[in-house]
Amino acid sequence: MGNESAWRTLVLKSQRMVRSRVADVASAFGRREDDSAIDDATAEVFAALIGHDAAPLRAYHGRSSLTSYIAVLATRSATRYFARHRLVVDQAEPAGESTGFQHDADDPVARIIDPDQQHRLQLLMDRLPPNERSVAALFHLQGHSFSQISQKLELPIGTIGPTLRQAEKRLRQWMEETIS
Repeated sequence: MGNESAWRTLVLKSQRMVRSRVADVASAFGRREDDSAIDDATAEVFAALIGHDAAPLRAYHGRSSLTSYIAVLATRSATRYFARHRLVVDQAEPAGESTGFQHDADDPVARIIDPDQQHRLQLLMDRLPPNERSVAALFHLQGHSFSQISQKLELPIGTIGPTLRQAEKRLRQWMEETIS
């Protein structure tokens, strides 16, 4: 991966797609308008591609197009980025009891999502089917991995991603309906 010209070409060809994937993830985390975070997460995607001596790129085996492969890596990296920078959760409540948003004025993410939005999101999370609500809360609010969620909820690991995407889709739709 020492070829600087090849790297520049890869970045130029994939930068719009990567930023688009990151923006989609940002939207799922309620950060659609946060261009600074989207830029940071996009930069983190490209850093991850060359991290560990370009291990993610060396792991590409051609079973899909390189664009599809990078899109998946971008989505995963952006999800990790926004999960690390998620809402502050009130730890006083037992897991699974409530999603319990807590407003912390010192937390930059909590400043982005005002208390009214947090309350609206809490009400919408409560409308989700129980399995979707549990998966979304464990992933987005408590920072659990798919593997941890699978073990905790005793669900097959292959069902966590689709369940999470369905919950995020419903929440985005409901949020847009309440904004309109």
